[in-house]
Amino acid sequence: MLRFLKSVLLIILLYELPVFAQKAEMRFSAASLYATSVKLTGDSTCWPIIVLLSERDTAANGFILNARSQIQINDFKVLHKSVKQVRLNLSQHIKSGAKVFTSDELDSAAVFIKRYDAEIMNGNISGAQHQGQKFIDIVGVIGKLIAERRTEAIDAKLAQKTGIVDKRKGLLGSWQSAYINDLFASYDGIRTGETSLAQLFFTDGVDVTVDPNTTVVIRESHMDKLDQTIKRDLSLMNGSILAKLSAKAKETNKFAFRAGTSESIVKSGKFWASTIQDKKTKLSNYDGTIDLTASKVKIKLRQNQGTVVEKGKAPLPPINLLGAPQLTWGRLDTVIYSEKLTLQWTTINNAISYQVEVCPGTNFDHDIRRISIKAPVYQLTGIPLASVYVRIMAVDSYGLRGVDSPTYRIMHVKDTTPPPIQINGWDMDRKYTANDTVTIKGKTKAEATLTANDEKQTVQSDGSFSFMTAIGRPETHVKIISTDKSGNSSIRTLSIVSMDKEKIFNIHWGGRATETTVYSPGESVEAHGNAYPGVKVTASLGDQRMSVQTNSQGDWAISIKAIKGDTLRIIFDSIYDGKTIGTKTWKVE
Repeated sequence: MLRFLKSVLLIILLYELPVFAQKAEMRFSAASLYATSVKLTGDSTCWPIIVLLSERDTAANGFILNARSQIQINDFKVLHKSVKQVRLNLSQHIKSGAKVFTSDELDSAAVFIKRYDAEIMNGNISGAQHQGQKFIDIVGVIGKLIAERRTEAIDAKLAQKTGIVDKRKGLLGSWQSAYINDLFASYDGIRTGETSLAQLFFTDGVDVTVDPNTTVVIRESHMDKLDQTIKRDLSLMNGSILAKLSAKAKETNKFAFRAGTSESIVKSGKFWASTIQDKKTKLSNYDGTIDLTASKVKIKLRQNQGTVVEKGKAPLPPINLLGAPQLTWGRLDTVIYSEKLTLQWTTINNAISYQVEVCPGTNFDHDIRRISIKAPVYQLTGIPLASVYVRIMAVDSYGLRGVDSPTYRIMHVKDTTPPPIQINGWDMDRKYTANDTVTIKGKTKAEATLTANDEKQTVQSDGSFSFMTAIGRPETHVKIISTDKSGNSSIRTLSIVSMDKEKIFNIHWGGRATETTVYSPGESVEAHGNAYPGVKVTASLGDQRMSVQTNSQGDWAISIKAIKGDTLRIIFDSIYDGKTIGTKTWKVE
């Protein structure tokens, strides 16, 4: 019976043996980190999870994932796939009115997904799983609440604001300070001050970014509850806006837009408009069509076309918008270790200027920095330790805003890698010289601070450096410290030995010798000694000449045919310096 119980227990233990005990460890290189992240999690942006669960393989410049970590990552992959799908579900809910009907729940969802993304960036797999499940749960609640509240008579709300933003209730109302979550309906207005910004979210998936010094009035907006279509009439009184319409809003809504002396019927997913009172209006259309009428003349703007309308004049025929600039490095995501980054993009023909927009959010709906610049290059500064998003557009001679570049994400992370200190021509940190001074050249990280024996040295823009140091006897030490902008430091100490003539001429002969004479007991003169590494020893006697090089310990030996009565000359040359250390002669007897 006891044997039977032991057998059953063994079977249970084998059955319950963790799967990770059956898995082999996984090795991969640092260069394949993104590809490995895609393979294991389905998403390259999850690379911090992989890094934090891996062991660093410094020798191979790679990583090692043990079996247990692979199991954890596989569980995370299942959750991450669900989170990605729920993100799509949330997008549909937003198009169905989530921004208005479930604003609190939507804010919670935004917090959870932001925390989820942050936990991933921090490599915290358990935290990510916790926040991810919260996000999935709250989005399920949002779907249910939208269905219950869809009949509420709310049109739009102020979702984001930067600086001074005012609201006006009704056509005859007075302007008052506006606050986030304020609601707007027909006849209401919104205006922004200088350097201010506002974001209006409409129930049907229309988002309007209100630029600085801009006034917008909602002339009409109501829902037909039978077919769920919305009739909307927006009027841009002054300033500029960027409007985005969901696919449903673009296809089913009756959207009229007025700016200056023009009236438009919008079937576009994205357009930009600017007007100076009613004097001059500019309109750029990026998707679908816009039927514009001014001074009884009607034109149709198709995708990536624009026009200009001046008061009392017909609109200009459709003008093709300038194409999208592209950053020269081509990548959409860039990791940097400094608060500065030089942006350089392709030149767009016929562009008179470019506009660079920087925002902490990918939707460019708050705290946007705008820079107008003529050259296709700009140094971005003050980048926080987080992700920021950048897009660029070209502006033509009509003042029309061109097509947006791709949205580039710049991830500023803390640098923990010490800067390298490379010394040209130094295989080891010890060198021998016959000179009184030595020039030390090398390379470190660009913009690093470099000192040699506590004296600051100049570092060029490419990280190269060069300085001279005096050589004392018998040995000189040079302590080089390189410190980068993140405070990481590297230390390298060089030893420079001055070659001593007395040492090199301490020669051992095969026979008897004095300071001036060598006595050869046989047919050859033999000598050996210990000088320094990197020394060439040359012996000449009559027409004979032979050279040897010292070994790594400085040892050398020569043998040359004896010619009695002639003069033996021995020369010691420093190969590294290209300089003679010393010369001495003896008479051979």
